[in-house]
Amino acid sequence: MRWQSYDRSIDVLVSRLRLKLGDTPSKTSYIKTVHGVGYMFIGEPKK
Repeated sequence: MRWQSYDRSIDVLVSRLRLKLGDTPSKTSYIKTVHGVGYMFIGEPKK
């Protein structure tokens, strides 16, 4: 079986990750969209 990538593959995976982390459009705690650039992790590290 061959795997195909699509131009929206990263967007779909980030969306799934956000769902698992509990992020919503009004409450983004872990992943921020940087328009024209990509994504940025904004979560606080735990000690």
